[in-house]
Amino acid sequence: MSSTDNLRSTMESTLLALLDTQSISATNKDASRIVALMTPDCKWFIKPDSFIAKYPFIKSPRTVADEEAHLAREISVLDESRIKVLDSVVDAATRKASVHVELWAKYAGSEPSTMEMCWYFDFTDDGKKVSRVIEFIDTSASEKMLEDMAKAGFDMKEEEEAAGK
Repeated sequence: MSSTDNLRSTMESTLLALLDTQSISATNKDASRIVALMTPDCKWFIKPDSFIAKYPFIKSPRTVADEEAHLAREISVLDESRIKVLDSVVDAATRKASVHVELWAKYAGSEPSTMEMCWYFDFTDDGKKVSRVIEFIDTSASEKMLEDMAKAGFDMKEEEEAAGK
């Protein structure tokens, strides 16, 4: 096996582990496990920019600490979530990967909803950590999820304050 094959395999393992952390259950609500696979200086960007402009309480980019704090707040009102991978590409030469997923989420007091997302990841040289995340979201479905989060008790004002806006 070549070093490129080894790197690709490591990146795929890191990617699958990161995707696995997106599955939330009543007994598994630890935000720190999600950010554990990121470098300390990783930045998490939410796209498209028009969505951020419409919902200024959403911070982008986020540091690892920002992302962990956001996820902890979101997970607190989330009953369950899971990811279905629709497509993925891992490129060892550029140390990048992309994943098209369907997120299924159930917030407290709401019916389950789904949303498509695409994540673009940059990896460290050894492929064991993620150094940058760009998350493109289905803006229409996101609006419904934001409503469900608010109904479940997610504090948008707290999120806005955390975003420094």
